[in-house]
Amino acid sequence: MSIARTQAVTGRLRGTPYGRTLRRTLEGFAEIQIADRSLALAAQIFTSVLPVMIAASVISGRHGAANTIRDQFGFDSGSLGADTAATPTDPTVAAFGVVGLLVVLLGGTSFARALGRVYQAVWKVPAIGGRDAWRWLAALLLVATAVGVIGQARELTGIRYAGPPLALLIEVLIWSFVWMLAPFLLTKGALNGRLLWISGVLTAIGLSAVHVASRIVLPHIAANAREQFGPLGLAFTSISWLFVQSLVIVGAAAVVKAFALDETAIGGYLRGREHDDNE
Repeated sequence: MSIARTQAVTGRLRGTPYGRTLRRTLEGFAEIQIADRSLALAAQIFTSVLPVMIAASVISGRHGAANTIRDQFGFDSGSLGADTAATPTDPTVAAFGVVGLLVVLLGGTSFARALGRVYQAVWKVPAIGGRDAWRWLAALLLVATAVGVIGQARELTGIRYAGPPLALLIEVLIWSFVWMLAPFLLTKGALNGRLLWISGVLTAIGLSAVHVASRIVLPHIAANAREQFGPLGLAFTSISWLFVQSLVIVGAAAVVKAFALDETAIGGYLRGREHDDNE
């Protein structure tokens, strides 16, 4: 009986536009291997984006990276034994820092390449060649800068009453812009404006929700991980949370793709009037 009921429910879903959209979404997750791609993207964020922010902080003498790590992951980077107060006052150290930043930037484009492969899998667009390599660097700097600015914007939560919602609004706006521009760069403008802004807003809402949850649960998780495993536990906690954030990024793109193929008014809006006229 349960199997029959399951088949009946499945049949009803396939018989409705939104049921077919749900099926396309789940099939899209499986097709792009969402877990594998999210894990690869999380690793690249950890090894590419954070080093860029740390190198920039060393050169500037500011503590943006430390503030961001504390805000995003719920622990103070000083607990790792790093001297976050050090500044590159010696000219030789500063010069080395500039060279190091350039090396980190070049290596850090692996994050943008991984993100580009996500969009290639979702939207079936051609891969970016060496002639457009600047797009990888632009996407890397875009995300790294946004993470740092959002970390600084969280200081607004100290303002009574208006602070927390203001900081959250700024975060959503920044992420919306970032996740509209990043796929535009990495697909070489293949997506129309409606797909870009819907994808950007959906990703921003998801990332902001994850961030709000992280401020509640991560401090306790990070404290336990550090107590049991030391710095290794903190690194594992960070990677795990980055995996959740990457699921949002990859999943949002797949969901928008599924709705863009929808035969209802939502799909028509996302595809654009020109596409429907051609049909």
